[in-house]
Amino acid sequence: MNRRKFIGVCASLLTGAAFSWPVFSAEIEDGGSGWKRIPLTTKRMRELGIPGGDGFQYVHALAFARSNPQIAYLSVDQSGVWRSDDGGRSWEPKYQGFFSYGARSLAIDPLNQLVVLAAGFLGFNAEDAAKYPMRCQGIYLTIDGGESWRMVRTTDFYKQISKGSLFAFDFNGLKDPVQNRTLSVWCASASEGLLKSQDGGESWQKADFADTSIHDMAFSPNRTGEILLATDNGLYNYSAGLTSKIGQGLPTFPRSFAVSPAAPEVVYAALGLEGVATSTDGGKSFSSPNKISDRFFSTLNVTDIAASPVDGNKVYLRADRQGQPPYASADGGKTWNAPKAVDPEGLLGKTGFYFSSPFAPHPTDPNICLHVTNGRARIIRTDDEGNTWHFSGSGFTGARMVDILFLSPERMVFGFTDHGLWETTDNGQTFSEMQIMAIDGLKSVSALAATGNDIAVGLGGWAEKGLAVSHDGGGSFQVCPDLRDKFRFLAFHPTIQGLLYAGPFVSKDAGRSWKRLSLTVNAMSPDGNILYALAAKDEKSSTLMVSSDSGVSFRPHIELSFPVQAVKQMLATPLNTILIATTRGVYRIENGQAQLYDYRHGLAKDHFGTMQVDCIAYDPEAPNRVFAGRRALGYGNGNGVFRSNDNGKSWLETNLNLGQGMTVFSVKISPFDGNVYLGTSFGTFRLDISMVKDFRLLRMRNDYGVVA
Repeated sequence: MNRRKFIGVCASLLTGAAFSWPVFSAEIEDGGSGWKRIPLTTKRMRELGIPGGDGFQYVHALAFARSNPQIAYLSVDQSGVWRSDDGGRSWEPKYQGFFSYGARSLAIDPLNQLVVLAAGFLGFNAEDAAKYPMRCQGIYLTIDGGESWRMVRTTDFYKQISKGSLFAFDFNGLKDPVQNRTLSVWCASASEGLLKSQDGGESWQKADFADTSIHDMAFSPNRTGEILLATDNGLYNYSAGLTSKIGQGLPTFPRSFAVSPAAPEVVYAALGLEGVATSTDGGKSFSSPNKISDRFFSTLNVTDIAASPVDGNKVYLRADRQGQPPYASADGGKTWNAPKAVDPEGLLGKTGFYFSSPFAPHPTDPNICLHVTNGRARIIRTDDEGNTWHFSGSGFTGARMVDILFLSPERMVFGFTDHGLWETTDNGQTFSEMQIMAIDGLKSVSALAATGNDIAVGLGGWAEKGLAVSHDGGGSFQVCPDLRDKFRFLAFHPTIQGLLYAGPFVSKDAGRSWKRLSLTVNAMSPDGNILYALAAKDEKSSTLMVSSDSGVSFRPHIELSFPVQAVKQMLATPLNTILIATTRGVYRIENGQAQLYDYRHGLAKDHFGTMQVDCIAYDPEAPNRVFAGRRALGYGNGNGVFRSNDNGKSWLETNLNLGQGMTVFSVKISPFDGNVYLGTSFGTFRLDISMVKDFRLLRMRNDYGVVA
């Protein structure tokens, strides 16, 4: 993987606060021919010289390295592990060899910041994960700071009620810590219970504690070998193979807990709606919970709590409640204070406090802590013990682009999973969020279409969506009533004004009124004269249907040897071919014949031996040039992006600086400059074809017959 070179400088805040961000430029070592990350940098960020980072993925763990606090790591449910080399101000993904989607928890060896363990999982709860028997979940280990990972034990991890730690290094018993010493380490598995490693995480054995509902664990700071375990069944003490239930006085099980070496007998327990309880005898008994009595917090659901390792009186808590910011206490939980300011610079737009979220108190400075605004998932940092929180997430990107409207060489509208529409008018230098209503409370985009001032967008939940239309270029949108579908295909007819296709619906007045078709449209010919749809034949086959009368009737065109559910995307190209992305590879239909193109033609099998192609796109100015993105649904991460220079007959891997182990959910090509955009859980990437010789020549010839 080609490394980006980050050049950091400090930027002064307009508020005068003593805080700075790195301002960096990305320089690709191979001369600029790699994929460039496109963060949703706002104009406000650009004014302050901040590169930005949209986040937009669910952060499950966050930690400073004890041996070097300039190093920090975070893990995400859909994009593995990220590392910061500047104290948590900027971030870079570290996913080579990490084939699970993401990590539920992580832990850094307290003696070596390059040794990290991560609980790789698919980001599901136990019920959903059970639908995928081949899921890639287990304990990952890196010994080089995340540059390479390997799975050292297959085991299960799932979403949980809090972001407590699932690892604990046995550091506290050491009298003379020595760099590179191998420590024993413990792990809480959701399928095996408590696991132990005596060689720093290389190999694992089951311990005697078999409870699989552990959601937080830590070694007691002053009782050598004693582990505290928070489970759905209560708080436990585990030592030398003996287990005892503790936590007398707790009215409910702890969602998470906090202990500090600076106050080793004090244990803070987050108790959901019961607030916070405190123990002064190492967790054996607790005082009556502090039910934060203010009326505003009467339903505060406290899920996450953390204490400074150098000042046990400084504690942070987070509630799983919409809009609730992190709270801090400077007196051991006797009183709790809201922050005086979150994002005083106005960088976050919406702060996005929604879900259970982790804290990372600094190992040596009691005033510093990292946190995350899960919901928008921006990393924030305090340098004044929680009074003020600032944006600290440059480089951390996760906006999963599903479609782009290329409205002009400078103006584009991006549609994202979960996060609606964002517009750029300067070719991706800066972005602003477009105002659009949620449908069924959600803003996940499935597809976009536009002509003139008319824009259509599929919007709503992850499965069923509604449809919204704008007739003023995106200034305002209206929901089309009573329309529900997945809406993976949207298209305006290229020459007939107002004719709009949306899955199984058609409108002749740009979305003001609708009629249902007999089949769901999957593709339209470039001239708009032919519609393509799939009809199920049986469990193993289907029929490609065509319509030449705007969907009034469909007729069979060709029998296909794969079922409808195997199809991910279909394209009709100007070369009289149809390209279909499927779970088996790419099918290419020409002259009434369908042929499968797969690993035998360059579409290499992924890490799991699967062949799913999730998305496909051709360059409208050079249709021989095709890109395809890979996915390994239910297994783990796919093997990235492939290109064809002969309209899908032969393929080459084109990951370039992305390396291996990335799922591509969408690929789009600009008709204006031929640049290629990828939508991934690591954010949006762009490939500038002017820097890639064979792409440039192919587009310059523009004769549809060149194979570079």
